[in-house]
Amino acid sequence: MLTNIKTIETIFKMKVADNRAFVLNKIVNYTHKKISENKIPKLNFICTHNSRRSQFCQFWATFFSNYYNIECRVFSGGTFETQVNKNVINNIKDYGFSISFKESNNPIYSIHYKNLNLGDYFSKIYLDLENPKSEFAAIMTCSDAENNCPLVEGAEIKFSLQYDDPKRYDKSKIEKTEYKKTSEKIASEMNYLFHKLKSNYE
Repeated sequence: MLTNIKTIETIFKMKVADNRAFVLNKIVNYTHKKISENKIPKLNFICTHNSRRSQFCQFWATFFSNYYNIECRVFSGGTFETQVNKNVINNIKDYGFSISFKESNNPIYSIHYKNLNLGDYFSKIYLDLENPKSEFAAIMTCSDAENNCPLVEGAEIKFSLQYDDPKRYDKSKIEKTEYKKTSEKIASEMNYLFHKLKSNYE
């Protein structure tokens, strides 16, 4: 189990609203069922541009699956390919994670905590070669992607877990604060999800 992440102590104390817990519990049940079948669950978080909310989801779900020692493969994708917004990367750095990157039109960011590799993050469509083609849960993190992608090819189940887009605050005085709010809401819900899964095995 990961330890000494003092900068995210507030996330562990955050409460999850009942209507959000209702959806998260469905994802918990799906994930638990896959594990009970001796299969590794695959969660693909999908948003339109795969630049903000779905990237936060992939990162925090990856982090908390490691924290609670739950074997789960986590992905993200979009209906379009753009690039990871730098406000997302800067927010993750603020929590003490180390990040390296390969510069390009679509940079690839590698995130680590000490010697633990928490994955590579870059914008891609949801059916990118890096992502699963079958037997995965599609978790829709924005209304636009859900409306424009009612059928997610290869997904065996779909969940709606939408978040407000922090993009509206880009280049404003409260930009950093609003990205932090979005990040911590997502983090608290990913913590809830994997903590519930861990509780199922204790």
